[in-house]
Amino acid sequence: MNIQHMQPMHKLCMTISEIKQQLIADELPHYGKQALYFQNNEITTGLINNKIEIKIHLSTGQILYFNDEKGHFIDLFTDDITDRLQKITEIYGLKGPEPRLENLDFEKISSFRDYAVPAIKMLELFRMTLRDNFTLIHLWPHHFDFSLEWFTGNADEQIGTGISPGDEHYSEPYLYMNPYPFNEQVTTNELPLGTWHNSGWQGVKIEWKDLLKYPPTNAVNKLHEVFETVRKNFNGSN
Repeated sequence: MNIQHMQPMHKLCMTISEIKQQLIADELPHYGKQALYFQNNEITTGLINNKIEIKIHLSTGQILYFNDEKGHFIDLFTDDITDRLQKITEIYGLKGPEPRLENLDFEKISSFRDYAVPAIKMLELFRMTLRDNFTLIHLWPHHFDFSLEWFTGNADEQIGTGISPGDEHYSEPYLYMNPYPFNEQVTTNELPLGTWHNSGWQGVKIEWKDLLKYPPTNAVNKLHEVFETVRKNFNGSN
């Protein structure tokens, strides 16, 4: 599965992200205004202003726009999504979708869910091995990847860990771990899993299928070993 296969859902998530950004007045840490989340078979904005949530429910094939205890529903299989979403956003004085949104089908929704559920489980378990400063797990609509960031606490030093469904360069899902700013010297360290990647982006690339060979707990232990190796990118960090 790659992002090209998921274009209708990808465009829909981009649109929901754009609506979310209109609803939040203040900037959020780590570009949180743009991010969506995945939980309970749903892609969601999370709770906005303590009263609003927009979600794509993958099990029912519906969008729910929930505002102050009033619900608006869109059927992703049969409704004119663009028209229905336009009418809903007009009610609340928001700018509606610009690109024409396509109906989804059950196969593509199921394909995304089958990928997303173990991906989120893996990242949530990995997140519980981190300490001090780190983010939530975000679904980024632009590249359609799940990721979280860990921070050393020194300047802008950080490590991003995420799972991509595939992109224009790689057709299969993969996990990446990117230290920033990147220190080329770190690549002299042997990795317990994956390979150093230095073409287009810098860090570690691990094939998703290779991680799935391990039971979740073992896979996360391996990931944390990789993380400890990548941390050597920052001389003097704790």
